[in-house]
Amino acid sequence: MDARLRAAVKATRQRLEMQQRDLAKAIGVSRQTLSLIEAGETVPSTQIALALARELQCRVEDLFSLPSDGHAMEAELVSEADRSLSRPRKTRVSLGWVRERWVARLLETDEAWALGTPADGIASLLKEKGRIKARVCPLRDLESLRRNLLVAGCDPALGLLGRHLEERFHGPRLHWIEKASRPALEELALGRVHMAGMHLPGEGSVGENAAAVRERFGAEPMVLVTLACWEQGFVSRPGQRYKSAADVERKGARVIAREAGAGAQELLESLFRKARRSFKNVVPVAVAHGHRAVAQMVAMGVGDVGVATRSAAASFGLHFEPLAEARFDLVFPATLASDGRVQALLDCLSNTRFRRDLGGMTGYRTARTGEAFTGAPA
Repeated sequence: MDARLRAAVKATRQRLEMQQRDLAKAIGVSRQTLSLIEAGETVPSTQIALALARELQCRVEDLFSLPSDGHAMEAELVSEADRSLSRPRKTRVSLGWVRERWVARLLETDEAWALGTPADGIASLLKEKGRIKARVCPLRDLESLRRNLLVAGCDPALGLLGRHLEERFHGPRLHWIEKASRPALEELALGRVHMAGMHLPGEGSVGENAAAVRERFGAEPMVLVTLACWEQGFVSRPGQRYKSAADVERKGARVIAREAGAGAQELLESLFRKARRSFKNVVPVAVAHGHRAVAQMVAMGVGDVGVATRSAAASFGLHFEPLAEARFDLVFPATLASDGRVQALLDCLSNTRFRRDLGGMTGYRTARTGEAFTGAPA
């Protein structure tokens, strides 16, 4: 076999618990021929490669690929971490082809999505003239890497969507970057991701989300597609209930806040404004990044109350006091609407199996899943 070509036929067959003789019969070759292909001693014809992909339920490029041969490519490092890099080092990264250039994000963080994500490449980080540069040796073929979708947002359902997308279409791979609503929108505006997920206060209406998109992107055509609607509310330990801003203030509760730009934080502050109370009088004991992080801090006793989803509260056995319904929308430029990766994602959103799975998550409603808007609805 060409020394530049790598085969994963045997490993894929064994993963599917398929016998070599059965696979050979299915693709119309002798067992000896298949053995040579698996051993890397012969190059299969296009017809046989396609037959192998069909029987092994994957793509041809999943079975045969070209290694990087040590050739590195330039990528723009967009992760916030490591800005104080003092010496060159190598690290795992995810990659995305966005606005005609490669962007790389560090995977060496303590966040669950990063720890459980197979790396797209190993990057050598160098600091030149105050900027961090990344030269990346890819671990997957470039065609597969170009199919990656980078999506920023705070909804854990993005992880579920990514798994369904990969299973249904054998890709594209969705890389979920956990960001609050407005920071996610900023990542999109800066060309660091393909899509942003957001939920801003609006009683389940797309209006607030669309208004924020118009404010940031002006006349640029953008599309909003609903992933799901879910409840937000006060989360607290059993026996400690908070129903209003007045409750929080009167009881002197220790508040877990969210980062600036988070929809949950804007909801919390709006509650105080509507109650004609100043949120400035509340000094948060901690700032959490994500709904589950809020619930975890409350469960651990770091604080008494915070705003998070019903799903996050249920995960930690907390009391949940509903405040408002949030509509989580995915936002992307209209120019990407015909992109194959986006089309696959939209198809996944309309898939009955995905919607039933998503609807099975505590507090999630899928009646509007897949609804698309180019602005505020009439």
